[in-house]
Amino acid sequence: MTVPSTLVDAMLAVLLADIADIDTVSSSDFTPAITTKFVAALSPAFELESSFMWESLDGGSIVVTHRIPIEFWVKHDGKPSATMQRARDIGTSAMAALVDNDGTGYGLAFDDPVSFTVDPGLTTLNSLSWLVATMFVSVRDVVSI
Repeated sequence: MTVPSTLVDAMLAVLLADIADIDTVSSSDFTPAITTKFVAALSPAFELESSFMWESLDGGSIVVTHRIPIEFWVKHDGKPSATMQRARDIGTSAMAALVDNDGTGYGLAFDDPVSFTVDPGLTTLNSLSWLVATMFVSVRDVVSI
């Protein structure tokens, strides 16, 4: 069985490699690095959901589904149009990257919807303003027992 942390790290590596605006990622931090220039993709353990179902009638395998949160901390650089566009579009870019790389350390659960929301306002942290968007993506792991 693949543990959620391994799945998260694989997904974050894809996002960092495939999306130019994402310049920092972390599976352990719950606030962006001060060095972030555009977008930090973070996946803290908050709100992680895991479910386990029998895959076969004989009980020989189970399907583990993890609903993984990924937060996109979009740095407000003083240009509202750039901040809003990044926050609005990062979910679509992230899903495209994850689908294109499906099977490289994670397997998407295509029968489970992906959700994406943008916070209703800016968050100030360390005297910097951020617009936070959150996406929940489900991954699937079949385990023989």
